[in-house]
Formats: sequence, C-alpha cells, structure tokens
Amino acid sequence: MITLGSFDAGTSEAARTAYLKQLQSLTRVALPDVVAGVDRLAFAAYTPEADQPMTVAQVQAGLTRAGFFPGGVADGICGYRTLSAIRLFQEYVRSVERLDVIPDGRFGPGTQRHLQRWLDGGLQTTWAPAIAAWAAGTSVAGEYADWLQLLDRVKARHAAAPNRMLQLVNASTVRSDTHKVAAWDYSPSHVHLVGIRRREASGKFDDIFVLLLKGLVFKFQGSTEPGATSSPLGRPFLVQGQHDYHFGWHQKKYLALRPSGAGVLVVRSKDNATLDEADLGAGVEANASINVHWGGKGLTADVKTWSEGCQVINGSVYMDPANRLVSCASFAALNNGEINANPARTRGAYNVLLDLVTALASDRPPTVKYTLLNEEDLALAPALGQGLAQARAGVAALLG
Repeated sequence: MITLGSFDAGTSEAARTAYLKQLQSLTRVALPDVVAGVDRLAFAAYTPEADQPMTVAQVQAGLTRAGFFPGGVADGICGYRTLSAIRLFQEYVRSVERLDVIPDGRFGPGTQRHLQRWLDGGLQTTWAPAIAAWAAGTSVAGEYADWLQLLDRVKARHAAAPNRMLQLVNASTVRSDTHKVAAWDYSPSHVHLVGIRRREASGKFDDIFVLLLKGLVFKFQGSTEPGATSSPLGRPFLVQGQHDYHFGWHQKKYLALRPSGAGVLVVRSKDNATLDEADLGAGVEANASINVHWGGKGLTADVKTWSEGCQVINGSVYMDPANRLVSCASFAALNNGEINANPARTRGAYNVLLDLVTALASDRPPTVKYTLLNEEDLALAPALGQGLAQARAGVAALLG
C-alpha cells in the first residue's frame, strides 16, 4: 500500500533529501519538529505487489492524467501534494460516483482499481469543463463569476467609505499579511477563500466559507470567531478584508494555511465578547498564529478552544460545485487522537479544502487570498446571500 512517505526503489537519497529541503522552505518548519502523528512524513521504500502493480511514479502520472494532480511531478515520492491528489480522487469516487471508498490517502488495491478504470476509460471529472475554460482565459461565468463580482463590489464600497475597522487597516504602519483596501486583488488567477462572519456572535460553528479556484466554487462550514484566549489582552478578532496565506502547519501538528509572513492584523476584545468602539480604539496588531485550520466535526458544538482567533473549518460536510451537500460525517474525526488511533478516521471536509488548494490549484501550493466579509456585505448580491442561507439550513438539516 502506498502511503505518505512511500518512495519507489529507484528514488535516490539525494532526491528524498531535496524533497525535505523544499518542504521546509515552503512550510518554514523542519519535519523533525512536527509532532508525531499521521501527518508526519516517514520515508519507506515501496515495492509493487501482484494486486497493486503501480509504482508511486505511475500513480502520480495517472492522477495527473485523470485531472487530480495538475502540474504534478512523477518523482516517485509520495509527499504531501501526492497525498492530497490521492485523497481528492478518492473523495470524488466516493461523493460523485457514489462508490464505497474512504478518502484516507492510503493507495491500496481498491483505489488502484478505480484509478485504472479511469485511465482505461479516459474519464474526467465533471469539473473539467469549468477548469478548461478557466485555463483558456475565457470569461469566467456562473456562480464563480458572481462571487468575484461581489468581491469587487465590496472593495469599491469600502474604498469609497471604509468602516471604522478598515480605517484602522488603511492607516496601519504595522508590517503584516493584511492588505489595505486599495490593494485587495480579486483576479481569477488567484485562489480565493472567503469567510462570512455572521452579524451576531454565537460561539458556534455556524459561518460559511467559500473556496474559489479554477472556475469552481466549493463551500465549507466553520467559524470565523475566536472561541477563547489565554491572553489578558482579550480575544483576537481577525480584521475584515483580504489577507495572504500559505501552505504550512497548525501548531506543528497538522497541515493548515498560515499567514504568509509577519502575521495578519487583529483587534482585541477586552471583555472577550463582541468588538466595540473601545476595542477598536486600541488599534490593530499583527498576529502570526491566526491560521485557517481544522475544527473537528463542529456544527452545534461550541467553538471554545478550537479557535484563538483562527478561522476554523469543520469536517462534517461541504457543498460541491453542483451545490450538492456532501456529508463526511461517517468518517470525520472528533479530534487528533481519534485520527492517530484509527486510519479510517479523517478530517473529512477540511481535507477536501486543503487537498483542493494543495493538489488542484497549481504546480505547488499557492498563496491563498483569504477575504473575511461581514454578513452585511452580502446585501450587494442578494442571490448569493440567499444561497448561503439555504446552504446553512441544509447543513443543519443534514447533520442535525
């Protein structure tokens, strides 16, 4: 079975060392510093067997042909991008073809049979036409275009009349990964993640996140609120606007999106509740620990210590480009301990988001443009706002 760290017999030690150096350069964390667990790569030579004759390089080439690993290199090393491509393929077989597969990233005989079926039949994903149109540079259309248009309208409104929080951002001289309003960039060439913070804080996982990449729209459920803090300064709330994130680690435990440099701008709530004028009067600060990371199953649970200002994605459910709710509840884990103890448990929908960015987006994990909106911003596109309300209701009905 091919798993994270498997490598073909002909892969040199120098190539494996070069991979680790590239990984450290990209994530800014040395692999030995990562907490032991299923996300910590351990190299192991792989020898094809009678019921699984594909090499790692052949799997990589096959996933590239099938459309799940664009720009993938058949280097014979099952690293993190290859792991994501395997999981993304397994999830597609499970959720779209509705076949019995667990998207755990373990490439065994069953997954190989599915990939060989795809290669023999020349199959492509239902996403392929949208991705092809995006790659050709033709005009983006549909819901993807609607979201980009909304983001441009939000930028224009706040450029003309920035609210109090955005006035602080525009005036800030603190070095950060948060952009001033004039620099918000909604080009289709970027991967965009959009979080919508609800009007009233609830302390629950009841926010929606929208991923826009290569003409596709995926939606996820989670929280943009800080649930707790150990700081006497109060809870850090990520400021509204656009921020740069990169591929990295959350607390050196598992893969996540992290601020690209000095950190993103936050405002502290002194009473550990919602933000008020007194909080805004204290100004903004850069915080490098505000990640986009996993939050268990979520939904009706309290955010609590899952977030100290982080943007948290749950594992139970997501919505695909066909606006179909997809449940991952049968294999989504509650916590890291459950994952480390049982390989059949995964981070579910959160893995889908991470895998799309890691395997599908480009030849290497790109900068993700994360925009945090307020619920009021959806008034500029009522149809999108109504769609999110329906998605939230559908999630509650599916998992409640």
